[in-house]
Amino acid sequence: MRRLIIIAIMLFSLMIPASSWSSDAVEFSALIIEKDNGVEQRGKIFVAENMSRYELEGSDEVVVTRHDKKVIWLIFPKLRKYVEQPYLGEPKQNYAGAHEMDTGDLSKEFIEHEMVDSYRLKKYLVTVKYNNGESRDRYHEWYRDNFPVPVKTQSLDGKTSYEYVNIKLGRPPAEFFSQPKGYKKITMEDLAELEDGTAKEN
Repeated sequence: MRRLIIIAIMLFSLMIPASSWSSDAVEFSALIIEKDNGVEQRGKIFVAENMSRYELEGSDEVVVTRHDKKVIWLIFPKLRKYVEQPYLGEPKQNYAGAHEMDTGDLSKEFIEHEMVDSYRLKKYLVTVKYNNGESRDRYHEWYRDNFPVPVKTQSLDGKTSYEYVNIKLGRPPAEFFSQPKGYKKITMEDLAELEDGTAKEN
């Protein structure tokens, strides 16, 4: 569950092309495919101005991130319960999944065009240099025209990637990002007890 929160916040940070939202910020819904060392997970992502919703397939959990309200709601539809957590900003983590220290320069180098699902994508090599001068991260990004968010990001070894497919442009329904009504608000401690109880039953 905690990993789901981290993924949701990270994905939201990747979808912000600038330090703050502008009137032309991209709004969309898509299927997201995450691959990590041969393990694949799928989920649905919905993005509107200053808001996102992430549903991990088969988890019965929903994470709504409200950048405007500085809050995250962890929603459990089957339990009719939710947890409210403060949103403290994007984690210092790059697209390849490596933790950043003090980020210095970030540069992009165009590599080639690739045809993917009838779209002509632009492939870039991204290099992140850190202020300590001793380390750097490199990974690939793919972009399509008129869509400022990378539709795919992948580590150089190909073992870790995030990809958006079935992208539908347009603002998702407002209720997707609303505080759940008719749900009981619980604490993280309450949630931990519920998870412990479920684990013991299994």
